Amino acid sequence: MNAKQQRLYINIDHVATLRQARRGAEPDPVDAAIACEAAGADGITAHLREDRRHIQDA
Repeated sequence: MNAKQQRLYINIDHVATLRQARRGAEPDPVDAAIACEAAGADGITAHLREDRRHIQDA
């Protein structure tokens, strides 16, 4: 039997949603993504909305 190895991709959308709800700079989605990759995640997923609702320009 030839089993495929599972991969773990982390969705960080809720990190941005939480930051927006708090109306602040934290939690930082980039910091969350870095922590996930350091913990062994294979990749990061983020769904960018056309209306840029959860995007904060630096």
